[in-house]
Amino acid sequence: MIRLGLRNAWRSKSWLAVTTALIALPVFLLLVLQAVSGAVERQTAILKRTVDNTLQLRARGSMGHVNMEGNEDILPQRALGIAQRTTHVARVEHYLLAMTPTEGHNFAMIVGVNPGETKRLESHGEAGNPRIIAGRDLTDADRGQRVAVIGQGVARWAGISADKLGEATLTLDLTRTHPVIFALKRPPVTLRIAGIYASGYVFGDMQLFMPLDAFREVYGVPEGISWLYVQADSVDNVREVEAALRRELGEVADIIGPTAAAEFEASATRTVRQLAAGGAAIAAVLMALVVFFVTLVNVRDRTRELGTLKALGASGKAIAASVIAEAFALAALGTALGAALFALLGNLFARPFFAIGVRPFLAPQYRDSLADALVLGGASGAQLIAWAALAAVAAAAIGSAWGVRQAIGLSPVEALRHE
Repeated sequence: MIRLGLRNAWRSKSWLAVTTALIALPVFLLLVLQAVSGAVERQTAILKRTVDNTLQLRARGSMGHVNMEGNEDILPQRALGIAQRTTHVARVEHYLLAMTPTEGHNFAMIVGVNPGETKRLESHGEAGNPRIIAGRDLTDADRGQRVAVIGQGVARWAGISADKLGEATLTLDLTRTHPVIFALKRPPVTLRIAGIYASGYVFGDMQLFMPLDAFREVYGVPEGISWLYVQADSVDNVREVEAALRRELGEVADIIGPTAAAEFEASATRTVRQLAAGGAAIAAVLMALVVFFVTLVNVRDRTRELGTLKALGASGKAIAASVIAEAFALAALGTALGAALFALLGNLFARPFFAIGVRPFLAPQYRDSLADALVLGGASGAQLIAWAALAAVAAAAIGSAWGVRQAIGLSPVEALRHE
């Protein structure tokens, strides 16, 4: 009877195609939702690894921007050596910052960074590393060179697209002013744009990264540090490292504990997780409804056949096994088709789906560029497909219940008389 049920799934090629496609749709939706949710979880994990055990140091009472009104004070160069010698410090990274006007009262941040170090984002540098979406990142060969990587917000403002990266340039006019930016009497500088990145943060996409030594030359800052990031070797040692730095630097520095990862997890990650769970429930219900109506139609279509089987002595359990086997076969085929569609089109559809279905529910600061920052292909495909297959099997069991009940309840005489 199980073999009979499996064969029945193939009795009509057109019926099989329609049914499989209807089941594949919610499977595809479920896989896309899980991929988006997994990508946001990985984004949170990246922030936790790069932020949670890292302290930020700035000059006392200053943002550390070399051309910002009232915030041009920077840390002395000796702070770098002090941090590097501190016990339980695993990594030290230092930056120089400036600002350049864009349009209206807006501005972009110019960050000097050593190639290979974390590209810090946001107005306080609490998050890093953005994803390169066009061109390339800074390399050791770029040290001392007038080359830069820009955020997609800056690229849109400057009219630089991916196809122009081989020849694209951006000129920084250091004499331009702004309500919070004062002019520097230095010549304009033209930078060659090597790459464009996406950060997932509105302000993070309005930044430009250039080699630190080139920044010192362009802005005339031979020594000093705007931001100093000190990473402890363990979260457990963060307080000890902070206390040691405070003793050594005294009143020179403000030491700031980061909050970006916690904020991101509390807003974006939680929202996407909830939406994915809700979407998964809807997809499972949709699969159950499809399988339910498929089995219902099958039972009605095969009423005479089931009556004949009962008349020949088939038990209710045997007939139920046939109906459930057919439902499971259709669910398996639908899952396979949905998984194949996801493998081929998942990344293509995930971003528009994120923009339409998830973006409106996010906090404003994550709406514009989080989708571009997500790496959707990192999740385990086997785990996603196993999750979808489990949901399909559960839907098949629930959806076929009513059909099984009808099949078992048929009497041979009523079934044989059915037209």
